[in-house]
Amino acid sequence: MSEKYYRHTLVDVDLEAVHENYRMIQDLHPDKTFIAVVKANAYGLGSVTVAGHLAARGVGFFAVATLDEAIELRMHGIREKLLVLGVIPPENINKAIQHRVAVTAPSLEWLEKAESSIDGRYDKEVWIHIKVNSGMNRLGTSDVGEISRMIEGIDSNEHFVYEGIYSHFSSADIDSDVNGREYDEFKRIAGAVERPQYVHIQNSAGSLRIKDDFCNAVRVGISLYGYYTSEYIESISEVKLKPSVMLTTKVMDMHILTEGEGVSYGLAHRARGREKIATLPIGYADGLLRRQSGYEVRLEDGTNCPITGRVCMDSAMISVPESAEIGDRVIIIDQDRESDQSMEKYSVHSDTISYESLTALSRRIPRIYRGENAGFVHNEVLK
Repeated sequence: MSEKYYRHTLVDVDLEAVHENYRMIQDLHPDKTFIAVVKANAYGLGSVTVAGHLAARGVGFFAVATLDEAIELRMHGIREKLLVLGVIPPENINKAIQHRVAVTAPSLEWLEKAESSIDGRYDKEVWIHIKVNSGMNRLGTSDVGEISRMIEGIDSNEHFVYEGIYSHFSSADIDSDVNGREYDEFKRIAGAVERPQYVHIQNSAGSLRIKDDFCNAVRVGISLYGYYTSEYIESISEVKLKPSVMLTTKVMDMHILTEGEGVSYGLAHRARGREKIATLPIGYADGLLRRQSGYEVRLEDGTNCPITGRVCMDSAMISVPESAEIGDRVIIIDQDRESDQSMEKYSVHSDTISYESLTALSRRIPRIYRGENAGFVHNEVLK
Protein backbone atom coordinates (compact mmCIF):
# COMPACT_ATOMS: atom_id res chain seq x y z
CA MET A 1 0.00 0.00 0.00
CA SER A 2 1.20 3.48 -0.84
CA GLU A 3 2.34 5.92 1.81
CA LYS A 4 1.35 8.82 -0.43
CA TYR A 5 -2.03 10.50 -0.15
CA TYR A 6 -3.67 13.54 -1.64
CA ARG A 7 -6.59 14.42 0.63
CA HIS A 8 -7.05 15.95 4.08
CA THR A 9 -9.40 13.32 5.49
CA LEU A 10 -7.48 10.84 7.66
CA VAL A 11 -8.07 7.95 10.04
CA ASP A 12 -5.44 8.21 12.76
CA VAL A 13 -4.68 4.86 14.45
CA ASP A 14 -2.79 4.66 17.75
CA LEU A 15 -1.10 1.25 17.61
CA GLU A 16 0.27 1.60 21.13
CA ALA A 17 -3.29 1.97 22.44
CA VAL A 18 -4.18 -1.27 20.65
CA HIS A 19 -1.21 -3.02 22.24
CA GLU A 20 -2.03 -1.63 25.68
CA ASN A 21 -5.62 -2.88 25.42
CA TYR A 22 -4.29 -6.32 24.51
CA ARG A 23 -1.93 -6.27 27.47
CA MET A 24 -4.61 -5.21 29.96
CA ILE A 25 -7.12 -7.83 28.84
CA GLN A 26 -4.45 -10.54 28.70
CA ASP A 27 -3.54 -9.64 32.28
CA LEU A 28 -7.13 -10.51 33.27
CA HIS A 29 -6.60 -13.99 31.81
CA PRO A 30 -2.88 -14.71 32.20
CA ASP A 31 -3.27 -18.45 31.68
CA LYS A 32 -5.45 -18.23 28.56
CA THR A 33 -4.52 -17.93 24.90
CA PHE A 34 -5.41 -14.50 23.53
CA ILE A 35 -7.09 -14.67 20.13
CA ALA A 36 -6.96 -11.21 18.56
CA VAL A 37 -9.92 -10.69 16.23
CA VAL A 38 -8.84 -8.76 13.14
CA LYS A 39 -11.82 -9.48 10.91
CA ALA A 40 -13.38 -6.74 8.78
CA ASN A 41 -9.95 -5.23 8.16
CA ALA A 42 -9.32 -5.12 11.93
CA TYR A 43 -12.64 -3.32 12.42
CA GLY A 44 -11.57 -0.75 9.86
CA LEU A 45 -8.10 -0.06 11.27
CA GLY A 46 -6.11 -2.22 8.83
CA SER A 47 -5.76 -5.93 9.51
CA VAL A 48 -2.29 -6.43 8.06
CA THR A 49 -0.79 -3.55 10.02
CA VAL A 50 -2.59 -4.34 13.28
CA ALA A 51 -1.79 -8.06 13.11
CA GLY A 52 1.83 -7.35 12.25
CA HIS A 53 2.17 -4.91 15.13
CA LEU A 54 0.66 -7.33 17.65
CA ALA A 55 2.53 -10.35 16.30
CA ALA A 56 5.81 -8.49 16.82
CA ARG A 57 4.76 -8.02 20.45
CA GLY A 58 3.95 -11.63 21.16
CA VAL A 59 0.39 -12.26 19.98
CA GLY A 60 0.38 -15.66 18.33
CA PHE A 61 -3.25 -16.28 17.38
CA PHE A 62 -5.59 -14.21 15.19
CA ALA A 63 -9.18 -14.67 14.05
CA VAL A 64 -10.91 -13.43 10.91
CA ALA A 65 -14.37 -13.90 9.40
CA THR A 66 -13.56 -15.29 5.95
CA LEU A 67 -10.98 -17.42 4.21
CA ASP A 68 -10.18 -14.47 1.95
CA GLU A 69 -9.24 -12.40 5.01
CA ALA A 70 -7.00 -15.20 6.26
CA ILE A 71 -5.24 -15.57 2.91
CA GLU A 72 -4.70 -11.80 2.79
CA LEU A 73 -2.83 -11.99 6.11
CA ARG A 74 -0.78 -14.95 4.93
CA MET A 75 0.14 -13.13 1.71
CA HIS A 76 1.38 -10.18 3.76
CA GLY A 77 3.67 -12.18 5.98
CA ILE A 78 1.49 -13.07 8.98
CA ARG A 79 2.71 -16.54 10.00
CA GLU A 80 0.90 -16.83 13.32
CA LYS A 81 -2.07 -19.12 13.88
CA LEU A 82 -5.26 -18.03 12.06
CA LEU A 83 -8.85 -19.12 12.67
CA VAL A 84 -11.72 -18.38 10.29
CA LEU A 85 -14.80 -17.74 12.46
CA GLY A 86 -17.24 -17.82 9.57
CA VAL A 87 -18.16 -20.91 7.58
CA ILE A 88 -16.10 -21.38 4.44
CA PRO A 89 -17.63 -23.16 1.44
CA PRO A 90 -16.60 -26.79 2.05
CA GLU A 91 -15.28 -27.10 -1.49
CA ASN A 92 -12.63 -24.49 -0.57
CA ILE A 93 -11.09 -26.68 2.12
CA ASN A 94 -7.95 -27.22 0.00
CA LYS A 95 -7.21 -23.49 0.14
CA ALA A 96 -7.41 -23.61 3.93
CA ILE A 97 -5.02 -26.56 3.90
CA GLN A 98 -2.67 -24.77 1.51
CA HIS A 99 -2.46 -21.66 3.66
CA ARG A 100 -2.38 -23.46 7.00
CA VAL A 101 -5.59 -21.90 8.30
CA ALA A 102 -7.88 -23.23 11.04
CA VAL A 103 -11.55 -23.36 10.04
CA THR A 104 -14.94 -23.54 11.71
CA ALA A 105 -17.08 -26.68 11.37
CA PRO A 106 -20.75 -25.84 12.08
CA SER A 107 -22.23 -29.28 11.41
CA LEU A 108 -21.55 -32.89 10.49
CA GLU A 109 -22.96 -32.22 7.01
CA TRP A 110 -20.42 -29.44 6.43
CA LEU A 111 -17.59 -31.63 7.70
CA GLU A 112 -18.49 -34.52 5.39
CA LYS A 113 -18.69 -32.18 2.38
CA ALA A 114 -15.30 -30.68 3.27
CA GLU A 115 -13.79 -34.14 3.67
CA SER A 116 -15.09 -35.27 0.26
CA SER A 117 -13.59 -32.11 -1.31
CA ILE A 118 -10.01 -32.80 -0.20
CA ASP A 119 -7.99 -33.58 -3.32
CA GLY A 120 -4.64 -34.43 -1.74
CA ARG A 121 -2.70 -31.65 -3.48
CA TYR A 122 -1.22 -30.50 -0.19
CA ASP A 123 0.43 -32.84 2.24
CA LYS A 124 -0.63 -30.70 5.17
CA GLU A 125 -3.21 -30.66 7.92
CA VAL A 126 -6.09 -28.29 8.57
CA TRP A 127 -7.20 -27.48 12.09
CA ILE A 128 -10.90 -27.75 12.88
CA HIS A 129 -12.81 -25.75 15.53
CA ILE A 130 -16.31 -27.12 16.09
CA LYS A 131 -18.95 -24.41 16.53
CA VAL A 132 -21.47 -25.00 19.32
CA ASN A 133 -24.88 -23.32 19.20
CA SER A 134 -25.38 -22.39 22.86
CA GLY A 135 -28.39 -20.15 22.26
CA MET A 136 -27.63 -17.50 19.66
CA ASN A 137 -29.00 -19.68 16.84
CA ARG A 138 -26.66 -18.25 14.23
CA LEU A 139 -24.12 -21.00 13.56
CA GLY A 140 -23.27 -24.38 14.96
CA THR A 141 -25.01 -27.33 16.57
CA SER A 142 -26.20 -28.14 20.08
CA ASP A 143 -26.49 -31.87 19.39
CA VAL A 144 -23.91 -33.68 21.53
CA GLY A 145 -24.28 -36.83 19.44
CA GLU A 146 -23.60 -34.90 16.24
CA ILE A 147 -20.55 -33.25 17.77
CA SER A 148 -19.23 -36.65 18.91
CA ARG A 149 -19.59 -37.97 15.35
CA MET A 150 -17.85 -34.87 14.04
CA ILE A 151 -14.91 -35.49 16.36
CA GLU A 152 -14.74 -39.13 15.23
CA GLY A 153 -14.73 -37.99 11.60
CA ILE A 154 -11.99 -35.45 12.26
CA ASP A 155 -9.83 -37.96 14.11
CA SER A 156 -10.16 -40.50 11.32
CA ASN A 157 -9.04 -38.11 8.57
CA GLU A 158 -5.31 -37.66 8.05
CA HIS A 159 -5.78 -34.04 6.96
CA PHE A 160 -7.99 -32.94 9.89
CA VAL A 161 -6.93 -31.99 13.41
CA TYR A 162 -9.54 -31.50 16.13
CA GLU A 163 -8.10 -28.34 17.62
CA GLY A 164 -10.97 -26.37 19.13
CA ILE A 165 -14.54 -26.14 20.27
CA TYR A 166 -16.25 -22.81 20.77
CA SER A 167 -19.40 -20.76 20.90
CA HIS A 168 -20.52 -17.12 21.02
CA PHE A 169 -22.60 -15.18 23.54
CA SER A 170 -25.76 -13.49 22.29
CA SER A 171 -26.13 -11.11 25.26
CA ALA A 172 -22.77 -10.73 26.97
CA ASP A 173 -22.98 -6.94 26.87
CA ILE A 174 -26.20 -6.58 28.87
CA ASP A 175 -27.18 -7.24 32.48
CA SER A 176 -29.18 -10.41 31.88
CA ASP A 177 -29.29 -13.99 33.07
CA VAL A 178 -29.27 -15.09 29.42
CA ASN A 179 -25.49 -14.84 29.51
CA GLY A 180 -25.22 -17.34 32.36
CA ARG A 181 -27.65 -19.77 30.75
CA GLU A 182 -25.72 -19.74 27.48
CA TYR A 183 -22.43 -20.26 29.27
CA ASP A 184 -23.88 -23.20 31.21
CA GLU A 185 -25.20 -24.68 27.97
CA PHE A 186 -21.80 -24.36 26.32
CA LYS A 187 -20.11 -26.00 29.30
CA ARG A 188 -22.65 -28.81 29.27
CA ILE A 189 -22.12 -29.54 25.59
CA ALA A 190 -18.35 -29.04 25.46
CA GLY A 191 -17.92 -30.96 28.69
CA ALA A 192 -19.71 -33.99 27.26
CA VAL A 193 -17.23 -34.56 24.43
CA GLU A 194 -13.48 -34.89 23.98
CA ARG A 195 -11.72 -31.71 25.07
CA PRO A 196 -9.47 -30.21 22.36
CA GLN A 197 -6.50 -27.85 22.67
CA TYR A 198 -8.63 -24.68 22.58
CA VAL A 199 -11.98 -24.10 24.28
CA HIS A 200 -13.39 -20.58 23.89
CA ILE A 201 -16.59 -18.56 24.17
CA GLN A 202 -15.50 -15.26 25.75
CA ASN A 203 -15.77 -12.40 23.28
CA SER A 204 -14.85 -8.81 24.21
CA ALA A 205 -17.71 -8.44 26.69
CA GLY A 206 -17.24 -11.95 28.00
CA SER A 207 -13.53 -11.37 28.48
CA LEU A 208 -14.17 -8.21 30.49
CA ARG A 209 -16.91 -9.63 32.71
CA ILE A 210 -16.21 -13.36 33.18
CA LYS A 211 -13.35 -14.94 35.07
CA ASP A 212 -13.69 -18.70 34.80
CA ASP A 213 -11.27 -21.51 34.05
CA PHE A 214 -13.53 -23.73 31.91
CA CYS A 215 -12.25 -22.00 28.77
CA ASN A 216 -8.55 -21.66 28.02
CA ALA A 217 -8.76 -18.97 25.33
CA VAL A 218 -10.46 -15.59 24.86
CA ARG A 219 -11.45 -13.93 21.57
CA VAL A 220 -11.22 -10.14 21.71
CA GLY A 221 -12.36 -7.85 18.92
CA ILE A 222 -13.86 -4.39 19.54
CA SER A 223 -12.23 -3.98 22.96
CA LEU A 224 -8.81 -4.63 21.47
CA TYR A 225 -9.31 -1.31 19.68
CA GLY A 226 -10.35 0.51 22.83
CA TYR A 227 -14.14 0.35 22.83
CA TYR A 228 -16.57 -1.23 25.27
CA THR A 229 -19.43 -3.26 23.88
CA SER A 230 -21.94 -1.32 26.00
CA GLU A 231 -22.23 1.20 28.82
CA TYR A 232 -23.03 -1.70 31.14
CA ILE A 233 -19.74 -3.45 30.38
CA GLU A 234 -17.85 -0.19 30.84
CA SER A 235 -19.51 0.30 34.24
CA ILE A 236 -18.49 -3.13 35.56
CA SER A 237 -15.09 -3.51 33.89
CA GLU A 238 -11.88 -3.08 35.87
CA VAL A 239 -10.04 -2.41 32.62
CA LYS A 240 -9.83 1.18 31.38
CA LEU A 241 -9.67 0.70 27.66
CA LYS A 242 -7.78 3.18 25.49
CA PRO A 243 -9.59 4.33 22.32
CA SER A 244 -7.30 4.02 19.32
CA VAL A 245 -8.98 6.00 16.53
CA MET A 246 -9.34 9.60 15.43
CA LEU A 247 -11.13 10.76 12.27
CA THR A 248 -10.15 14.22 11.08
CA THR A 249 -10.45 16.38 8.00
CA LYS A 250 -9.95 20.02 6.95
CA VAL A 251 -12.25 22.74 5.67
CA MET A 252 -11.99 22.93 1.87
CA ASP A 253 -14.50 25.67 0.98
CA MET A 254 -16.72 28.39 2.51
CA HIS A 255 -20.09 29.92 1.71
CA ILE A 256 -22.10 32.70 3.30
CA LEU A 257 -25.83 32.08 3.40
CA THR A 258 -28.37 34.83 3.79
CA GLU A 259 -31.80 34.55 5.39
CA GLY A 260 -33.76 31.68 3.83
CA GLU A 261 -30.97 30.27 1.66
CA GLY A 262 -30.51 26.50 1.79
CA VAL A 263 -27.61 24.08 1.71
CA SER A 264 -27.03 20.56 0.35
CA TYR A 265 -29.47 18.23 -1.39
CA GLY A 266 -33.09 19.24 -1.09
CA LEU A 267 -31.99 22.45 0.62
CA ALA A 268 -33.17 20.73 3.78
CA HIS A 269 -31.42 23.29 5.99
CA ARG A 270 -32.37 26.96 5.64
CA ALA A 271 -30.41 29.84 7.16
CA ARG A 272 -32.18 31.89 9.82
CA GLY A 273 -30.09 34.92 9.04
CA ARG A 274 -26.49 35.27 7.97
CA GLU A 275 -24.76 31.90 8.34
CA LYS A 276 -21.25 30.81 7.45
CA ILE A 277 -21.03 27.30 5.99
CA ALA A 278 -17.84 25.27 5.66
CA THR A 279 -17.55 22.31 3.30
CA LEU A 280 -15.63 19.23 4.43
CA PRO A 281 -14.13 16.66 2.03
CA ILE A 282 -15.81 13.65 3.62
CA GLY A 283 -19.14 12.00 2.94
CA TYR A 284 -21.11 8.82 3.19
CA ALA A 285 -18.79 7.05 0.72
CA ASP A 286 -16.13 7.54 3.41
CA GLY A 287 -18.36 6.20 6.18
CA LEU A 288 -19.85 9.49 7.42
CA LEU A 289 -23.42 8.29 7.23
CA ARG A 290 -26.33 10.46 6.10
CA ARG A 291 -27.77 9.92 9.58
CA GLN A 292 -24.96 12.07 10.98
CA SER A 293 -26.72 15.27 9.93
CA GLY A 294 -26.91 17.42 13.06
CA TYR A 295 -23.89 15.76 14.68
CA GLU A 296 -21.40 18.29 16.05
CA VAL A 297 -17.80 18.11 14.90
CA ARG A 298 -15.08 20.23 16.53
CA LEU A 299 -12.75 22.88 15.19
CA GLU A 300 -9.26 22.99 16.69
CA ASP A 301 -10.17 26.11 18.65
CA GLY A 302 -12.68 23.97 20.54
CA THR A 303 -15.84 25.18 18.82
CA ASN A 304 -18.47 22.52 18.20
CA CYS A 305 -20.13 22.89 14.80
CA PRO A 306 -23.18 20.95 13.58
CA ILE A 307 -23.30 19.09 10.30
CA THR A 308 -25.84 21.10 8.35
CA GLY A 309 -28.17 19.71 5.72
CA ARG A 310 -27.75 16.29 4.18
CA VAL A 311 -24.41 14.52 4.11
CA CYS A 312 -23.36 14.01 0.47
CA MET A 313 -21.41 11.11 -1.02
CA ASP A 314 -18.09 12.96 -0.93
CA SER A 315 -18.69 16.00 1.25
CA ALA A 316 -20.54 17.42 4.21
CA MET A 317 -21.29 20.97 5.29
CA ILE A 318 -21.03 22.43 8.78
CA SER A 319 -22.20 25.70 10.29
CA VAL A 320 -19.15 27.59 11.56
CA PRO A 321 -18.29 30.85 13.36
CA GLU A 322 -17.07 33.88 11.42
CA SER A 323 -13.50 33.15 12.52
CA ALA A 324 -13.33 29.80 10.70
CA GLU A 325 -11.11 29.60 7.63
CA ILE A 326 -10.35 27.27 4.75
CA GLY A 327 -7.72 24.78 5.92
CA ASP A 328 -8.93 24.60 9.53
CA ARG A 329 -8.60 21.09 10.97
CA VAL A 330 -11.86 19.43 12.00
CA ILE A 331 -12.21 16.54 14.46
CA ILE A 332 -15.08 14.19 13.64
CA ILE A 333 -14.18 11.29 15.94
CA ASP A 334 -11.89 11.97 18.89
CA GLN A 335 -9.60 9.52 20.67
CA ASP A 336 -10.71 11.02 24.00
CA ARG A 337 -13.61 9.03 25.46
CA GLU A 338 -14.82 12.14 27.37
CA SER A 339 -14.97 14.29 24.25
CA ASP A 340 -18.21 15.41 22.61
CA GLN A 341 -16.75 13.70 19.55
CA SER A 342 -16.02 10.33 21.18
CA MET A 343 -16.70 7.18 19.20
CA GLU A 344 -19.57 6.41 21.53
CA LYS A 345 -21.29 9.79 21.03
CA TYR A 346 -20.64 9.69 17.32
CA SER A 347 -22.32 6.27 17.16
CA VAL A 348 -25.25 7.15 19.40
CA HIS A 349 -26.08 10.16 17.22
CA SER A 350 -26.78 7.87 14.24
CA ASP A 351 -28.45 5.22 16.40
CA THR A 352 -25.74 2.64 15.87
CA ILE A 353 -22.79 1.06 17.69
CA SER A 354 -19.04 1.50 17.61
CA TYR A 355 -18.66 -1.71 15.58
CA GLU A 356 -20.63 -0.28 12.67
CA SER A 357 -19.05 3.17 12.92
CA LEU A 358 -15.55 1.70 12.74
CA THR A 359 -16.16 -0.81 9.98
CA ALA A 360 -18.01 1.81 7.92
CA LEU A 361 -14.83 3.86 7.55
CA SER A 362 -14.02 3.50 3.87
CA ARG A 363 -10.83 2.05 2.42
CA ARG A 364 -10.42 5.29 0.47
CA ILE A 365 -9.53 7.18 3.65
CA PRO A 366 -5.76 6.96 4.26
CA ARG A 367 -4.77 5.45 7.62
CA ILE A 368 -1.94 7.10 9.50
CA TYR A 369 -0.34 4.88 12.15
CA ARG A 370 1.37 6.09 15.30
CA GLY A 371 3.25 4.32 18.05
CA GLU A 372 6.52 2.61 18.79
CA ASN A 373 8.29 1.87 15.50
CA ALA A 374 5.32 3.44 13.72
CA GLY A 375 4.70 6.73 12.04
CA PHE A 376 3.60 5.92 8.53
CA VAL A 377 0.60 6.11 6.21
CA HIS A 378 -1.18 3.32 4.34
CA ASN A 379 -3.34 4.37 1.42
CA GLU A 380 -5.13 1.39 -0.12
CA VAL A 381 -6.45 3.46 -3.03
CA LEU A 382 -2.95 3.95 -4.39
CA LYS A 383 -1.64 0.44 -3.65
